[in-house]
Amino acid sequence: MKVKCPGSDVEITMVDCPKCGIEVELFTGDAKAKCTGCGQWVPREVASCIEWCPGASQCFSHAFKEQKKTGKQGEDAGGG
Repeated sequence: MKVKCPGSDVEITMVDCPKCGIEVELFTGDAKAKCTGCGQWVPREVASCIEWCPGASQCFSHAFKEQKKTGKQGEDAGGG
């Protein structure tokens, strides 16, 4: 959800923390903000759990192994 501050050009985007679910405020120009609930850094856009989840290496071990072999990111590591 986007909200505009009265009397300014600052927009506030509310994003749910992927770790605890608390809403986090991101102001115009912020790429990420720290969750007040759990301390997790919350990016403006969460593309996939592979980017933020500490357990991603377990779920996507095949992609991480392939990345180490080839030096490229695994194509099939979509996440979710």
